[in-house]
Amino acid sequence: MNADATPPTEPREPIGVDGRLSRTFLPTGPSFRGVMSLRLASFVVMVPWPLLAIPATHSNFDNGDEASLLFGGITGIPLATLTLVGLPPAVFPWLFVLVWVAAAVVPGIWLARRLSSRRAVFILLGVQAAFSFAQAAMGVLMIFGKAV
Repeated sequence: MNADATPPTEPREPIGVDGRLSRTFLPTGPSFRGVMSLRLASFVVMVPWPLLAIPATHSNFDNGDEASLLFGGITGIPLATLTLVGLPPAVFPWLFVLVWVAAAVVPGIWLARRLSSRRAVFILLGVQAAFSFAQAAMGVLMIFGKAV
Protein backbone atom coordinates (compact mmCIF):
# COMPACT_ATOMS: atom_id res chain seq x y z
CA MET A 1 0.00 0.00 0.00
CA ASN A 2 1.20 3.53 -0.74
CA ALA A 3 2.16 5.58 2.34
CA ASP A 4 1.31 8.90 0.64
CA ALA A 5 -2.26 7.92 -0.10
CA THR A 6 -4.90 9.71 1.91
CA PRO A 7 -7.66 7.70 3.50
CA PRO A 8 -10.99 7.95 1.70
CA THR A 9 -12.54 9.80 4.64
CA GLU A 10 -10.12 12.77 4.42
CA PRO A 11 -10.19 14.93 1.33
CA ARG A 12 -6.82 15.74 -0.16
CA GLU A 13 -5.96 19.41 0.16
CA PRO A 14 -4.13 21.32 -2.56
CA ILE A 15 -0.50 22.15 -1.91
CA GLY A 16 0.65 25.68 -2.71
CA VAL A 17 3.81 26.79 -4.49
CA ASP A 18 5.68 27.16 -1.21
CA GLY A 19 4.97 23.54 -0.21
CA ARG A 20 2.38 24.41 2.43
CA LEU A 21 -1.19 23.35 2.36
CA SER A 22 -3.32 26.02 0.79
CA ARG A 23 -7.04 26.33 1.11
CA THR A 24 -9.11 27.51 -1.76
CA PHE A 25 -11.96 29.83 -0.88
CA LEU A 26 -14.88 30.56 -3.12
CA PRO A 27 -15.44 34.24 -3.71
CA THR A 28 -18.17 35.56 -1.45
CA GLY A 29 -19.56 37.94 -4.02
CA PRO A 30 -18.80 40.01 -7.07
CA SER A 31 -16.01 42.52 -6.91
CA PHE A 32 -16.71 46.21 -6.56
CA ARG A 33 -15.15 46.78 -9.96
CA GLY A 34 -17.42 44.17 -11.55
CA VAL A 35 -20.57 45.68 -10.04
CA MET A 36 -19.56 49.19 -11.07
CA SER A 37 -18.72 48.12 -14.61
CA LEU A 38 -22.11 46.40 -14.88
CA ARG A 39 -23.83 49.60 -13.71
CA LEU A 40 -21.86 51.65 -16.22
CA ALA A 41 -22.72 49.21 -19.01
CA SER A 42 -26.38 49.43 -17.99
CA PHE A 43 -26.35 53.19 -18.35
CA VAL A 44 -24.50 52.96 -21.67
CA VAL A 45 -27.15 50.70 -23.21
CA MET A 46 -30.10 52.59 -21.69
CA VAL A 47 -29.18 56.25 -22.25
CA PRO A 48 -29.21 56.44 -26.08
CA TRP A 49 -32.94 55.86 -26.51
CA PRO A 50 -34.29 58.79 -24.50
CA LEU A 51 -31.45 61.03 -25.69
CA LEU A 52 -32.27 60.23 -29.32
CA ALA A 53 -35.96 60.82 -28.70
CA ILE A 54 -35.48 64.28 -27.16
CA PRO A 55 -34.39 66.02 -30.40
CA ALA A 56 -37.06 64.12 -32.34
CA THR A 57 -39.87 65.41 -30.12
CA HIS A 58 -38.44 68.72 -28.90
CA SER A 59 -40.65 70.81 -31.17
CA ASN A 60 -43.77 69.27 -29.58
CA PHE A 61 -42.82 70.04 -25.97
CA ASP A 62 -45.14 72.43 -24.14
CA ASN A 63 -42.62 72.66 -21.30
CA GLY A 64 -39.31 71.08 -20.33
CA ASP A 65 -40.93 68.55 -17.99
CA GLU A 66 -42.27 66.60 -20.96
CA ALA A 67 -38.76 65.30 -21.66
CA SER A 68 -39.15 63.13 -18.58
CA LEU A 69 -41.89 61.20 -20.42
CA LEU A 70 -39.12 59.82 -22.63
CA PHE A 71 -37.54 58.26 -19.55
CA GLY A 72 -40.79 56.95 -18.07
CA GLY A 73 -43.39 56.45 -20.78
CA ILE A 74 -44.59 53.00 -19.76
CA THR A 75 -44.26 53.56 -16.04
CA GLY A 76 -46.13 56.84 -16.42
CA ILE A 77 -49.40 55.00 -16.83
CA PRO A 78 -49.33 53.20 -13.45
CA LEU A 79 -47.77 56.23 -11.77
CA ALA A 80 -50.66 58.37 -13.02
CA THR A 81 -52.92 56.52 -10.58
CA LEU A 82 -51.00 58.28 -7.79
CA THR A 83 -52.93 61.44 -8.70
CA LEU A 84 -55.95 59.78 -7.07
CA VAL A 85 -54.04 59.79 -3.78
CA GLY A 86 -53.29 63.50 -4.14
CA LEU A 87 -49.69 63.48 -5.36
CA PRO A 88 -48.90 66.83 -7.02
CA PRO A 89 -48.16 66.71 -10.77
CA ALA A 90 -44.79 68.41 -10.26
CA VAL A 91 -43.48 65.20 -8.66
CA PHE A 92 -44.13 62.99 -11.71
CA PRO A 93 -41.07 63.97 -13.79
CA TRP A 94 -38.87 63.06 -10.83
CA LEU A 95 -40.67 59.75 -10.36
CA PHE A 96 -40.24 58.87 -14.05
CA VAL A 97 -36.51 59.50 -13.93
CA LEU A 98 -36.22 57.73 -10.56
CA VAL A 99 -37.85 54.58 -11.98
CA TRP A 100 -35.60 54.72 -15.04
CA VAL A 101 -32.45 55.04 -12.88
CA ALA A 102 -33.68 52.22 -10.65
CA ALA A 103 -34.08 50.02 -13.75
CA ALA A 104 -30.45 50.73 -14.59
CA VAL A 105 -28.98 50.26 -11.11
CA VAL A 106 -31.07 47.72 -9.19
CA PRO A 107 -30.63 44.67 -11.48
CA GLY A 108 -26.86 45.08 -11.32
CA ILE A 109 -26.98 45.03 -7.53
CA TRP A 110 -29.66 42.40 -7.18
CA LEU A 111 -28.40 39.96 -9.80
CA ALA A 112 -24.65 40.55 -9.53
CA ARG A 113 -24.02 37.24 -7.76
CA ARG A 114 -26.19 35.28 -10.16
CA LEU A 115 -24.63 36.66 -13.34
CA SER A 116 -21.82 34.20 -13.73
CA SER A 117 -21.40 34.16 -17.50
CA ARG A 118 -20.98 36.76 -20.21
CA ARG A 119 -24.14 35.48 -21.84
CA ALA A 120 -26.18 36.26 -18.71
CA VAL A 121 -24.70 39.77 -18.58
CA PHE A 122 -25.52 40.37 -22.25
CA ILE A 123 -29.08 39.13 -21.71
CA LEU A 124 -29.49 41.55 -18.79
CA LEU A 125 -28.10 44.43 -20.86
CA GLY A 126 -30.39 43.50 -23.74
CA VAL A 127 -33.44 43.51 -21.46
CA GLN A 128 -32.41 46.87 -20.04
CA ALA A 129 -31.91 48.33 -23.52
CA ALA A 130 -35.31 47.01 -24.61
CA PHE A 131 -36.93 48.49 -21.49
CA SER A 132 -35.35 51.88 -22.16
CA PHE A 133 -36.41 51.74 -25.81
CA ALA A 134 -39.99 50.88 -24.81
CA GLN A 135 -40.02 53.74 -22.27
CA ALA A 136 -38.79 56.21 -24.88
CA ALA A 137 -41.17 54.91 -27.57
CA MET A 138 -44.18 55.21 -25.26
CA GLY A 139 -43.04 58.69 -24.24
CA VAL A 140 -42.82 59.72 -27.89
CA LEU A 141 -46.31 58.37 -28.50
CA MET A 142 -47.63 60.29 -25.47
CA ILE A 143 -46.00 63.52 -26.64
CA PHE A 144 -47.29 63.14 -30.19
CA GLY A 145 -50.68 61.93 -28.91
CA LYS A 146 -51.38 65.07 -26.91
CA ALA A 147 -51.27 67.08 -30.13
CA VAL A 148 -54.03 65.01 -31.74
